[in-house]
Amino acid sequence: MTVLLRALSVVFGLTAALLASAGRTSSGTARWCDASCTAAASSSGHGRATVTTCATPELLAVQTLAGLSRQQIVAQLLMVGVRSDDDLATALATIRDGGAGNVVLYGTDWSSADSVRQATTAIQTTTMAANSSVAALISGNQEGGKHGTFQAFYGPGFDDIPSALEQGQLSPATLRAETALWGQQLHAAGVNLDLAPVLDVVDRATAQQNEPIGQYDREYGYTPADVAAHGLAFIAGMHDAGEAVTAKHFPGLGRVTGNTDFTAENISDPLLTGPDDPNLQPFARAVAGGVDAVMVGSALYPAIDTQPALFSPRIMTDLLRNALGFNGVIISDDVGMAAAVADVTPADRALRFLAAGGDIVLTVVPSDIPAMSAAILARMQSDPLFLRRVISAAFHVLVLKARYGLLPGCS
Repeated sequence: MTVLLRALSVVFGLTAALLASAGRTSSGTARWCDASCTAAASSSGHGRATVTTCATPELLAVQTLAGLSRQQIVAQLLMVGVRSDDDLATALATIRDGGAGNVVLYGTDWSSADSVRQATTAIQTTTMAANSSVAALISGNQEGGKHGTFQAFYGPGFDDIPSALEQGQLSPATLRAETALWGQQLHAAGVNLDLAPVLDVVDRATAQQNEPIGQYDREYGYTPADVAAHGLAFIAGMHDAGEAVTAKHFPGLGRVTGNTDFTAENISDPLLTGPDDPNLQPFARAVAGGVDAVMVGSALYPAIDTQPALFSPRIMTDLLRNALGFNGVIISDDVGMAAAVADVTPADRALRFLAAGGDIVLTVVPSDIPAMSAAILARMQSDPLFLRRVISAAFHVLVLKARYGLLPGCS
């Protein structure tokens, strides 16, 4: 733990006095414990007592991080899939063994709020027991459109959500109001991170040739301005409901034809050269608008790097962090079943993503988690620079959790 604390000090310039202040003002009152913190902490889904004061999210994250074991720190960087028609016990065992501290719900049978709530309650109970009362980010693709695919949660307790293309026909104000209702439904079911909105820009003339986005009407429109306006409305509506959101699929899948989930062919965008590309405008505006997380895809952008985006420091660190100024959580698109990275071992998928600047590795394959966790722990032991990168990533994740009432210590 001494090594971890030293790395914390190096990365963030922390001092004992800063930690001792715990984010309080000179009068002893909290600088951060707003309605979202209180509401989340008093929620039966988290099993916490109602809080009265909290540190700032950043200081609360640091305090929490300093009390976690290495295994628990690594768990914050892994998100495991829970399929609707699989035995929940498999995922719970992965969490209980210290492998993953976050979950993505997927599959075609999350067909009522009651079924989702039962799963999320069990997940949070297990996660908090395994991770010193740190709760999980529980996510899903609640974009709109096809049930079970782009609307992960449907049936009683969830509205039918139109496709993104149909949402783009609404005024931004109307879309924000509608999205707030959808976010409230997610919140009530125990889902705290929506893997939406999609901010990819697709050309109208080639939309049907664009397998990942255009073929399924996942775009808000056909211009950067339309996508940005409606994407920001979706983000604001979810935030109105107390839900965290994820802009995807950075830096954009609108100009590829192949779907990286199913093929390693035709997944290259040779036109993207840097931050001045108009198709990055929706992401830039989402960053400026306070989006919580950005999902990075596995497509190729050869004018920038020869590596897939989610293994590229030029894309994640130079472009997203430095050029666009994003300081939230960078999450990978699924690396468990994606054909685009199938030639890379699960362990190396995790190591390369984190080393390049990512924060949460998402895999829908629970059996990937032990190898990923072991590889990260081993690299932390042997590589001080990687250790700092891991701590930085865990800090980003814990700040997000602090903002949504998922950390202990708000007292």
